Amino acid sequence: MTKTSNTISQIRKLLPVVLLMMLCIGKTQAQGLLSKRISINFNRIRVADALYQIGRQGNFYFAYNGRLLPQDSLVTLTANNQTVSGIMFMLFHGKYEFKELNDHIIIDLNRPNLALQNTDITNDNNTYSISGLVVDERTGERLMNASVYVKQQLISVLTDEHGYFKLKFRADNPGQISLTASKLAYKDTSINFLQSVSISSRSQTDAYNNATNKSNRVERTAIGHLFSSTKQRIQSLNIPDFFARRPFQVSLTPGLSSHGMFSPQVVNKFSLNLIGGYTAGVNGLEFGGLFNINKMDSKYLQLAGVFNLVGGTVTGIQAAGAHNRALDTVRGIQVAGFINKAESEVEGMQLSVLHNEAGKLKGLQIGLVNRVDTSEGASIGLINIIGNGFYKITLSGNDIVNTNLSLKTGTHDFYSSVYLGSNISPNNKLHYFGLGIGHDFMLSQQVYFSAEAAYQFAHTGSSFDDRWEQGKLLLNVQLSKNISLMAGPTFNRYNHSGSVHVNGFKNITNIPNYDEYHYSYVDNDHQVRKWIGWEAGIAFNSVFSKAFGSAHKVHDNSSEWYIGAAATAGIPWDDNGIVSGAELFTHRELGEHIMGTFSVGYTYFLYHNYYYSYPDENNHQSKIPLDNTSAKFIPVKAGIRLYTGKTFFIGGEVGEAFGLFNEADYGSYPHYNTSVTYKPYRSLMYGVSAGFIFQNGLETSFKFEDYGLHSYYKQFALRLGYRFKLSK
Repeated sequence: MTKTSNTISQIRKLLPVVLLMMLCIGKTQAQGLLSKRISINFNRIRVADALYQIGRQGNFYFAYNGRLLPQDSLVTLTANNQTVSGIMFMLFHGKYEFKELNDHIIIDLNRPNLALQNTDITNDNNTYSISGLVVDERTGERLMNASVYVKQQLISVLTDEHGYFKLKFRADNPGQISLTASKLAYKDTSINFLQSVSISSRSQTDAYNNATNKSNRVERTAIGHLFSSTKQRIQSLNIPDFFARRPFQVSLTPGLSSHGMFSPQVVNKFSLNLIGGYTAGVNGLEFGGLFNINKMDSKYLQLAGVFNLVGGTVTGIQAAGAHNRALDTVRGIQVAGFINKAESEVEGMQLSVLHNEAGKLKGLQIGLVNRVDTSEGASIGLINIIGNGFYKITLSGNDIVNTNLSLKTGTHDFYSSVYLGSNISPNNKLHYFGLGIGHDFMLSQQVYFSAEAAYQFAHTGSSFDDRWEQGKLLLNVQLSKNISLMAGPTFNRYNHSGSVHVNGFKNITNIPNYDEYHYSYVDNDHQVRKWIGWEAGIAFNSVFSKAFGSAHKVHDNSSEWYIGAAATAGIPWDDNGIVSGAELFTHRELGEHIMGTFSVGYTYFLYHNYYYSYPDENNHQSKIPLDNTSAKFIPVKAGIRLYTGKTFFIGGEVGEAFGLFNEADYGSYPHYNTSVTYKPYRSLMYGVSAGFIFQNGLETSFKFEDYGLHSYYKQFALRLGYRFKLSK
C-alpha cells in the first residue's frame, strides 16, 4: 500500500509539468507558418526573390500561380521580428489570401464574399418557393449570373441583371433546406432553413485553381461550346466542384432535361437524350438520338447517332455514327463511322472508316489513317503515323509483276502496307492494288527479317476482280541510314475471276483463250493457282519527325462557317462512261482540325454501251457502239473532314441519293401474272475523299462515291471547288 501511495503521489507531482508541456506543444503547433516571426531587409529586389528569402528564413515554401503575382516587380521593405502574415500584408497590401498546407503557404487572390439578402421561403402543400438577392458583401452590388441552388433537390437558377432569383421545387418533409450561392471569383455563401438559420462561407481555393480541369474542359472544345448554352457554361464556372448522382435522366436537348439546369452537375446510371444531352457523366447506359456530351467519365455503354464527347475517361463501349472523342483515356472500344480520338491513352480498340488518334496505344487501331504518339499495340490502315515508329517506301520486282511500289508505316513489332503495282509489258499486262501487315524480326539494326501477309485485287482484262494472296519472308540489309535492300521467297495464291483469257493480259492460272473456250468451263469460272515465288527491291526508310507527329497537340477551337460551290468530273465504277456534276456546300469548323460538311448537288451518269462481236480469224473481238444511257441524281450529304496537316484532308460523307428516274419495283409482283410497277429511285449513299484546301479558298480533291449500295451507280471523280468564310 505504501509503495502504491508513493507512486500516485509522484504522478500527481508530475501532472502539472505534463500539462504545461502539452500546452506549450499545442501553442507551438497552433502558431503555424503564418505566425512565425522573422526579420527581413529588402532593397529593390524582385518579388519572387523576396518570397524565396522569406521561405528560407521560415523553413517553408510558397506555392502560387505565376500569372497571379507580379514576380518581376521590385520591392523595398524592412521588418524586425514580424509575423509572416504581417509581412505578407505589408508586401501585398491585403490583395491576396494565404492558406497553409504542410510545409507550404499557398498564395491566391483574395476573393470577396457573397451575401444573400431579402431571402424569403414559402411552403404551399410541400411546394417550396425561395426568392432573394445575391450581392457583393463588401460593396452591396447586386450580382448577375450567380448560381443559386439547393443541392439536395438538384434545382438551380441564375440571378438576373438585378441580382434577383426565385427557386421552386416540390419535396416531402425535406428537413433542413440548404440554399447556396456561388459565383466565379467569389467565396460561396449558404443559408440553412427550417432547423436552424446560419450563414457560412467556405473558401474554394482548390476548386477555383482547378476551374479549368476536366469538369469543364468539354465546354472549351468547339463542339462542346456549340451545343452548350451560355447559362450552362456560367454555372460550370460558378459551381466547379459539386456533382450529384441519380438513377436516370431524360433530355430533349441540353437544358431541356428532367434535371433542368442541373443536368451538367448530375452523374446518371441511365441517360436518354432524344436529340442530345449534356450531363456530368454516365455510370451505366446512355443513348443519344444525335449526340451525348459528358463533363466527366462515361461507363459502360454510350451510343449516339452522330457524336459522343466525354471530358474524362471512357470505360466500356463508345459508339457513334460519325465521331467519338474522349479528353482523357479510353479503356474499352471506340467505334465510329468517321473519327475516334482519345487525348491520353487507349487500352482496347479504335475502329473507324477514316481516322483514329490516341496519345498512347495499348491495343488495336483500324482505320484509313491512324495517329499515335507512342504505340505498344498495332495500327492497321493505309497510313499509320506513329511517334515511335517508321515509314518505308519500297520499289521492287517479283516473278509476276516487274514494277511494285509499297508504303509501310508503323513499328517494327507491327506495321501496315499499301501496295500498288503493274507489269509493264504490251502483251502481259497486270495491274493491282492491295493491303498487308508485317512484323520485323530484328537480328540487329542493320540486318533483320520481315514476315508479311498481303491481300491484293488484280486486273487482268475485266474489273479488279482477281484475288492475289501472298505470304513473304524478306531479308533486309541496311546500307545507310535511309537506304536498304530486301529480297526473299514468297508464297502465292491467285484466284482468277473470269472464264477465259483476255488478249494482252497476263495469264497466271493458264485459263483457255476465247477461241478455245468450251461450255464445260462454265462451272469452273474461278481457277486457282498456288506457287512459291520471289521478290527483291530497294527501300527508302525513315522515322516520323517530332514536328509532324506532334502537330495535333496544338489545340484548335476554331468555329468558323464557310459556304462555296464545286464541280466534279469522273468515271463510273465499270469504266464505261463519264460522270459530271456540281454542288453547293457549307462547312463548319468543329475544332481539333475537324470540319463538318453539308452539301446538295447534281450528278449526271452517262454510260457508253457497246456490243462485242465474236472473234474474227485473228481471234480479235469487235467493239460496236450502241445507244447511250444516262442516270441523274440529286445527292444530299453530310459528313466530316479531318485535316492531317495545314492543307491536306481526308473526309467521309453519308446521305440520300434522289434519282430523277424510275426503277422497277420488283416487290410489286410476287406472282408471275402480276404487272411490273415503277417508282422513283432513292437510296442511301456514301463517299470518301482526300485532297487539299488552300488559303485563297480553292480546294481540290479525289473522291469515290456510291449512289446505291446494291447498284452500279458508283464513280471515281476529281473535284474542284471554291469557298469563302462567312464573317461574323
